[in-house]
Amino acid sequence: MRELLQLILLVIPFISFSQVNQINSEGQRHGLWQKEYPNGQLMYKGEFKSGKPSGDWLRYYESGQIKARLKYVENSDSAYASLFDKTGKKIAEGQYVNERKEGTWYLYSENIKVSEEKYANGQKHGIARKFYPSGEVYEEVEWADGKQEGKYQAFFKNGKPYMQCRFSNNKRNGLCLVFFENGRMEMEAYYQDNLRQGEWKFYDSSGEFLYSLKYDKGKLLNPEVRDSMDNLQMRELDEQRYQIPDPEKFIRDPSGYMNIIQKMR
Repeated sequence: MRELLQLILLVIPFISFSQVNQINSEGQRHGLWQKEYPNGQLMYKGEFKSGKPSGDWLRYYESGQIKARLKYVENSDSAYASLFDKTGKKIAEGQYVNERKEGTWYLYSENIKVSEEKYANGQKHGIARKFYPSGEVYEEVEWADGKQEGKYQAFFKNGKPYMQCRFSNNKRNGLCLVFFENGRMEMEAYYQDNLRQGEWKFYDSSGEFLYSLKYDKGKLLNPEVRDSMDNLQMRELDEQRYQIPDPEKFIRDPSGYMNIIQKMR
């Protein structure tokens, strides 16, 4: 009886091993498949049905931490994926079709959604958005067949526009506007194939025109205007230098010192 039990214990591991990484009569992967890293840690584990991945799959980092969870749709080439960093935090989720990204993908940082991107056949296609940590939209970008094409917009947290530009073939082209948070225009600019072109106009926060710079294929044609504005700003900073309080007087109240500095900016 003891000899029979020992024989069974010897045979069971071989039976278990033989049930993994199998090929069916048609030469297709079938059943449970898994692979290990050189250190013996599991790399991936999942099931095939007639040559196609099926059901739930897990992929691992060499440390043993889960790298990806994939759920394959029966009788299709589609899988829904959740991806994780080496600490176990989710960094992305979306759909694969034929091993290419498809539809809307969501990206995370510290478990907070930071962006969403749309894909078609593995390439960015449609509107992509980035978000402030508090959830407001920070940026919207239009994509077509993997290239930045169309409108680009950036926003303040209150939803008002900060920047509006247009792209074609991954390059800025045409009018580009920048705004103050109060909604007034700060800059009106033009690009041609990513190069500054034409007249760039600058305004203050009350809407008053300040000055303009003129460009031709990225070359500044009136540098004296820029130099004069730079000199003016330097003089203003120099004047403020003598108004900055001595920080030693605020040793017991550092927050008071910082409040004064902030008001001067």
